Amino acid sequence: MERRLTNAFGILTIISAVLYGWFFSLARKDFSNLLVIYILLFIAFLGYNYISKKGTQENLKLFPNFLGKWFYGSSLIGGIFFIGLILRLLLIDNTPHLSQDFFRFIWDGHQLLNGYNPYLYLPDDIIKSGASHIPNATFIHTSMGELSSGHYTNYPPLNQLFFAIAAWLGDESILATIIWMRLFLILADIGIFIYSIKLLKLLGKPMWFIALYFLNPFVIIELTGNLHWEGMMAFLLLASIYYLFSLKKWQSVLSMSYGILLKLLPVISLPLLFRRLKFKKAILYYLAVAIVVMIGFAPFVSQDLLNKYASSVGLWFGNFEFNASIYYIIRAIGYQVTGYNIIQTVGRILPVITLVIILGISFIRKNEFPEILLSSIVFSFFTYLLLSTTVHPWYLVIPLLFSIFTRYRFMLVWSFTIFLSYSAYSSENFTENNWFIAIEYILVLFIFIFELFLTKTILPESKGEITNH
Repeated sequence: MERRLTNAFGILTIISAVLYGWFFSLARKDFSNLLVIYILLFIAFLGYNYISKKGTQENLKLFPNFLGKWFYGSSLIGGIFFIGLILRLLLIDNTPHLSQDFFRFIWDGHQLLNGYNPYLYLPDDIIKSGASHIPNATFIHTSMGELSSGHYTNYPPLNQLFFAIAAWLGDESILATIIWMRLFLILADIGIFIYSIKLLKLLGKPMWFIALYFLNPFVIIELTGNLHWEGMMAFLLLASIYYLFSLKKWQSVLSMSYGILLKLLPVISLPLLFRRLKFKKAILYYLAVAIVVMIGFAPFVSQDLLNKYASSVGLWFGNFEFNASIYYIIRAIGYQVTGYNIIQTVGRILPVITLVIILGISFIRKNEFPEILLSSIVFSFFTYLLLSTTVHPWYLVIPLLFSIFTRYRFMLVWSFTIFLSYSAYSSENFTENNWFIAIEYILVLFIFIFELFLTKTILPESKGEITNH
């Protein structure tokens, strides 16, 4: 039995490696073939998880014992790590094709390297001025697309620092800069692996649950493949929560602050910590986070920054729309009532509703208990996404990661169905397929409701403390 499981793990790895190579050889508009490969990758992923679960019961040894000692004495966990790492490294020199955001990352990196405040200059204006401080400027400007080149950057300071380091290391080579960015994101995933194992151990949960994230094709494609920095943000937020449970408050504060300085979204989790920290400690925690974040923004602060950064962030709520759920229903009703798109109005109201729901989750749920706090993080980000006007696939990373520490698996379903949103890129006008969007969300909401209500008495959330500090 053990040999069969080991052989199956190896065969799945060979198949997955071939599928990833095939996947990244196709153009974004070739949606049908991409979808077939994605489905096959998910089947392989389910196979990995079956073997991991079975292997835990059988004490399966995928790697020599001396490697297993690095992973809490489990060579199965070592096997999951090395297979996940190999699949990521296979993509090391791949140029992303499902997203062109990385061109803006490179652009901003060179802006900062050359002493320009990246928040104050439009790429369009830089090109018109004839400035020559950005290598391959014309190609990068054209490749990032009009949506990016015509708007101010919205990536926070720590993200800008990573862009600049990668641009410095990559110099004038776009490919070298891509490789350095990819290495940073792979290191973030390794950090997620290590802290996830630590947290699963603290919670007394099976360590093989890390495979639900680390071997997930969604994670490998969107983070390592497409160079989205949500993986780094997820690592910093995970480290912050782990340190919080381990009673290392200052490490938690710094990790949380760095997460916000990389992407703003970890602020969603701050109200959820209130009951865990209690009143006085919570106020001190929030104050410390605010100070670190302000220090991070300080080198860039000006009146221009406040105006341009706010307008850039505001675009995501009042102008852009993609792969939304509840918003699209409201928009359709709005068309019937008013005859025009009411995104400007709805884009201001939905964030308020999101905030109210998150505050409700923060103060009504018993977030002093670890597993309930972790599931509250999942629910809060899930709420944010359901009420957003724009939901790109990589936005799912945080709730997907934190779901592995809970009894909920609806985010795994969404990490599969969200690939349907890429169908929009198969048409010249980037027209979304409403049937695909309906399938995507109906399946996810069905599983969510089933897990939330129908399985509550079978698999209740734990209210116990972590097993050790």
